[in-house]
Amino acid sequence: MERRVFRLGEALIDMDSRTLSSVRTGHCLLQPKYMEVLHQLAEHQPQVVSRDFLIEQVWDGNVFVGAKALTNAIWHLRRALAQVDPDREWIETLRKGGYRLTVCPEPLEHKPLKPLETRRRLSWLMRASLALALGLGTTLTYLLWHFATTDHHPLTRQLTTLIRTPGRELFPAPSPDGRYLVFYWERYKQAGELYLKDLTQPDLPPRKLTDSPDQDGRAYWGPRGRTLVYARSGRDYCHLMQHRLATNTVTKLADCAVGTAVGLDLSADGRLMAYLGMGEGGRHQIFVLNLEDRSAPRAVPCAGRACELVDRDVAIADDGSKLLISRREAYSKEVIFLHHLDSGEERQLTFAFEDVRGMEWLDDNRALFASQRSGIRSGYLLDIDSGERQSLPIAGLSYPRKVPGQPQVVFHSWDHANYISVLARGELNHNEPYLRSDASHQDPALEPGSGRLAYVSNESGYYEVWLQDADGERRQLTRMESQLRHPAWSNDGHLLAFLGPGEQGNQLYVMTLESGRIRALPSPYRDHFKPSWSLDDQAVIASVLADGQRALAWFPLEGSPSLLTTRPGRYAQMVAKGRIWFSEGNSRYNGRLYELDMTKPEPSPQLLLGPSQFGLPYTWARRDKTLFFMRRGGDYLELHQYDLVTGRSEALIRQSQRAVERSASVVPLADGRILMTQTQQAEVDILRLQDPMLR
Repeated sequence: MERRVFRLGEALIDMDSRTLSSVRTGHCLLQPKYMEVLHQLAEHQPQVVSRDFLIEQVWDGNVFVGAKALTNAIWHLRRALAQVDPDREWIETLRKGGYRLTVCPEPLEHKPLKPLETRRRLSWLMRASLALALGLGTTLTYLLWHFATTDHHPLTRQLTTLIRTPGRELFPAPSPDGRYLVFYWERYKQAGELYLKDLTQPDLPPRKLTDSPDQDGRAYWGPRGRTLVYARSGRDYCHLMQHRLATNTVTKLADCAVGTAVGLDLSADGRLMAYLGMGEGGRHQIFVLNLEDRSAPRAVPCAGRACELVDRDVAIADDGSKLLISRREAYSKEVIFLHHLDSGEERQLTFAFEDVRGMEWLDDNRALFASQRSGIRSGYLLDIDSGERQSLPIAGLSYPRKVPGQPQVVFHSWDHANYISVLARGELNHNEPYLRSDASHQDPALEPGSGRLAYVSNESGYYEVWLQDADGERRQLTRMESQLRHPAWSNDGHLLAFLGPGEQGNQLYVMTLESGRIRALPSPYRDHFKPSWSLDDQAVIASVLADGQRALAWFPLEGSPSLLTTRPGRYAQMVAKGRIWFSEGNSRYNGRLYELDMTKPEPSPQLLLGPSQFGLPYTWARRDKTLFFMRRGGDYLELHQYDLVTGRSEALIRQSQRAVERSASVVPLADGRILMTQTQQAEVDILRLQDPMLR
């Protein structure tokens, strides 16, 4: 029987062994149904293959099972093929059509077995070959023994799990001699702390290094493995600490940026420390501190366009001569710069990536960084001189650190998805999936009265806006190939506002449902946050960054935007004509709720609820005379129902802090249930990668 094998771009597809192979990814085993879907798409390429046809062929017409299973199969196929080439759209979704394979498959030739007569005429050649083989046998045996007993095996890609325990193990760092691994460990109902693992004794449990009410994370080793440097942070402060392992004493080195994942790195000789601190005007900025002379830290200056961006993370070269700096360019988009410390010269190396999740120098001319696109993390090798990058498609790769003297890195594997759930009131720990698959679904928005649900999903490989009709039919609304967030319905159901990419940070967009037309709302502001609508649907309300500070702004559909108040609002809703409620506060803590009366000549916000009564600033909604909000407790979050007439508050639902997306929308349904974005509680493990690309 002829094997079903074909080439798809750089990937080799073998239907019989159910493998997808490439030079970059090695062998990837896929489920039989996924392979059958791919085979159907390849057979009909370049035609569009309808969902009904695929369900009929692969699932024998079982629509009940096949509808969701097909969606899962397409998502898995896209994800596997993205490991081969993340910049290519392999499978295209066509509205009300189906799917189309964008790459032309190339069948591989298989030569048939020669006829018996031909094989007999060639038998004398076989006898001669046998004699030659026997003559070479001794030599081959010796060579096999030699290579088996010496370290001459070719280097291949290998992934090894170093630590797999309950909870999340984050930010691994190997010691200079490669024996120890320090990491940050979060466990349910326990404070996260730093732990030390002896890799030469894998059966021994990790040893706890810190015991502090603060948060300690992202540790870095001193040059001889005698000290660690890490950030210790609380709600209103952040300190960089030096921890001497022999004496278990801790010394403060400097102050770091509050309320962010602290960028930090040390030169190989331990002389210089680069870190993210607070610059003039509260701006996040990279600083360099000489740990030998303890002179005052000096800010790393920016130049030109870089000064318009926000510093986020840093990696210092082994010799301490240059830095890699990641800077936030736009909403969930970062770029990496090369900065020479002596001359101050800078050069941009990357363009238009989403969040950078760790950078590491491999040698003087190469670096490895991790980035994510639409929730999926992967790695890239970066040539410093040319700026060329090469994909290292390891799913979940985050915050890689090189193993000294080896073509290896350690990293934590972060791979989880969001889903939309319906939460039953009165049952504090009960929720049911409303929209859930292997893709991520989030940011639900229910159209008033119709039951149509708008939401964001990365099912296409990007976070796009999707629509589910009242009868359950789903379709993709946008094709912007970006990371979109927070759709919001106009009151008449004809328009959707949402957040998307912009030239200066993110931008507000409005889509007309009937025509599918999308337009950006003009704005002089840098960043925009979760939108809502005015009661007459003639304007969008959103929090913005104006002159580096949060403020609340009004965006008419026709005309120029204006600021409503310079208070640092997070999210707003218009509750009556001329009256706006908005929230303030950090997304991790309970905030405040204000009312702004726009009918007054000089409106001044009035406090409605303080932190002792209100909840998280993004997760709230008003329905009639009831206010719903997610409130932080000790180690959990509770959804509260607040009666605006009596002032009585009641906890409806209790969730783990990890289970709720903190900028999620709260959508009260008419039957008393609640729609929200839930987060799958990922078990984050630490892995070691060996790869010839890391040489």
